[in-house]
Amino acid sequence: MDFELDAGQRAWLAEVREFLSENVTLELRAELAERDLEFPDGEVTRFRRKVGEKGWFGLNWPREYGGLGLGAVYQHLLMSEFEYWGVPRPDLTVTSVAPMIMRHGTEQNKTEWLPLIARGEMICAVGYSEADAGTDLASLRTRATRDGDHWVINGSKIWNSGAQRATHEWLCVRTDPNGVRHRGISVIIVPIDTPGIQIRPLYAWSGYRTNEVHFEDVRVPVTNLIGEVNRGWTYITGALDLERGALTNAGDLRRAVDELRELARRPRRDGSVPSGDPALRRRLAQAEADVEAAPTGCWRTAAKVRPWQANSSGCTGPPR
Repeated sequence: MDFELDAGQRAWLAEVREFLSENVTLELRAELAERDLEFPDGEVTRFRRKVGEKGWFGLNWPREYGGLGLGAVYQHLLMSEFEYWGVPRPDLTVTSVAPMIMRHGTEQNKTEWLPLIARGEMICAVGYSEADAGTDLASLRTRATRDGDHWVINGSKIWNSGAQRATHEWLCVRTDPNGVRHRGISVIIVPIDTPGIQIRPLYAWSGYRTNEVHFEDVRVPVTNLIGEVNRGWTYITGALDLERGALTNAGDLRRAVDELRELARRPRRDGSVPSGDPALRRRLAQAEADVEAAPTGCWRTAAKVRPWQANSSGCTGPPR
């Protein structure tokens, strides 16, 4: 199957590549190489704000929420290029949290949080799993109790990836301890710098950092509740649907194969060149074919997904 972008999509791809070539600096790459990278201060924050100024965090949001109203292919192109360059791309805050706020949030939720997300100033860690509530998420015990104009939160979350560089938690809590498990859960936005929050690092074997986050008498305004009280299960599963349904962009795979090919052309100490080995060339050719094939189904899907607005993206696929 052969694909080709239309004129508008080719222009968009060129614009994204020009932006990256101008804004991916050595200083940004050095900061991204830090294992325990934290923001909000530094090169990553400046880069995210530049992306926000372009409106690209909301590129396929409805225009009524400050988005550009573009289709899935435009986002797919952007995500693939950002992956190739190894820089922060629109994350779950943009692709999962924001759509749930648009769909289920109160008017105050929308006016308070969506502009921050669109500008790249709000990054959510997703607070779901607990030590005894992983695959059985409905058994979670982190509790939020109403006290006047505030929610008081106590409990802990585990495998809370990105908490060390987040500005907020999209926090899943129990607000009705006596209700049916799935019907007593709510979602509350919690600023990460609220007193009573403690973040402890957890490292996977690969060195990847995730976190355990503890909440002790953490107080946030009642208006930080997303949508309706005890309706959080709907918002959580909706966000998970968007997360699990994300398209494979393969930009990082493309970069890895390109880097491997370049490395294979470098002479060894004895003067021989790895790429001269027929067996290695066959393996490189297979890797090249695999990385070309990887996103094919996703391009087909992206071409069929309609944007938030009524207009179609008109896409026929990726560049050749």
